[in-house]
Amino acid sequence: MIIGGCSLGILLTAAACIICYTWKEYKNLSSPKSQVSKRHIRRKESFGEKSGSSGMIIFEGYTMDFDLEDLLSASAEILGKGTSGVVYKANVEDATTVVVKRLKEVSVGRKEFEQHLMVVGSIVHENVAPLRAYFYSKDEKLMLYDYYTQGSASALIHENRGAGGRIPLDWETRVRIAVGAARGIACIHGQSGGKLVHGNIKSSNIFLNSKHYGCVSDLGLATLIAPMTKPLTQSGGYCPPEVTDTRKATQASDVFSFGVLLLELLTGRFPLVKNGDDIVHIVRWAHSVVREEWTAEVFDVELLRGPHSVEDEMVEMLRIGMDCVVRVPDQRPRMVDVVKMVESIRRVKPGNPKTCRDKKVVQELPIDIP
Repeated sequence: MIIGGCSLGILLTAAACIICYTWKEYKNLSSPKSQVSKRHIRRKESFGEKSGSSGMIIFEGYTMDFDLEDLLSASAEILGKGTSGVVYKANVEDATTVVVKRLKEVSVGRKEFEQHLMVVGSIVHENVAPLRAYFYSKDEKLMLYDYYTQGSASALIHENRGAGGRIPLDWETRVRIAVGAARGIACIHGQSGGKLVHGNIKSSNIFLNSKHYGCVSDLGLATLIAPMTKPLTQSGGYCPPEVTDTRKATQASDVFSFGVLLLELLTGRFPLVKNGDDIVHIVRWAHSVVREEWTAEVFDVELLRGPHSVEDEMVEMLRIGMDCVVRVPDQRPRMVDVVKMVESIRRVKPGNPKTCRDKKVVQELPIDIP
């Protein structure tokens, strides 16, 4: 009887252990994390090694039909490198094309990083490139954007100059770039009680949206990245004198950078041009030409081949640009006023301020990263 009772107890205990183990395995296999971890990973070099454990944070209005592992294993093309990191064009398995910015030298902690991106990701405006999602871990900080097929303002102004087959950038498109960028920056300046700053306005961060208007990208990264050692050189001539000294971007410095963009659109020149051993800044060059009353020498030769009826509009945009790049920050116009000025060049229908609104985080996609 004793042996029989012990045997029965052992059998019951073993049966209970088997049932518990089977139930645990069933729950694990049913969980999203387990499903993701069982996916086949094709390793690529583009985004480096995967590490840590976290999730993609996805903002309202964006349907993400892929996960972080799909993104990390996607084929990618480097679009550019800057002070804030490397930009990739990634083609995910289902033929979705996105832009991924891989940040480097992030100077803030996780809490401040996420708080700032919550503000950035909440902005909805047709002239501000939306932050679709982001990922934060100890070793990787990624930001996800839409891919703009028409390219950046920088490429449209400068690419293939002097080469056969180049299609000159017409005046109509240049005005649309200026109007859209101005509206986008004004929307940004209206956020967070009027305290939000872009900090890195330049033609390579302005893209054409579906309506062929300028659309501002890379919002707010200057706040997250360690200060530049050589701001004027590394920002390609868009940086105003006061930021060169203090390394602190302001809304007035955004206005200066926008003024440089206007001069770039008008002249077809890069903001910094090497002349022998000297580097000539577009602002100083434009001042010297205008001072000598050779205003026509300022304008891009591609524009001078166009209709003469737009010369008055070009002169008006030059005046706005020169107002934006005055040396004293307090003497620069506010961005909301600049919008009205550039809209008046072509009598463009004013933008609707109500289109600048907030959205929220709608999903956190959990994932385990081996």
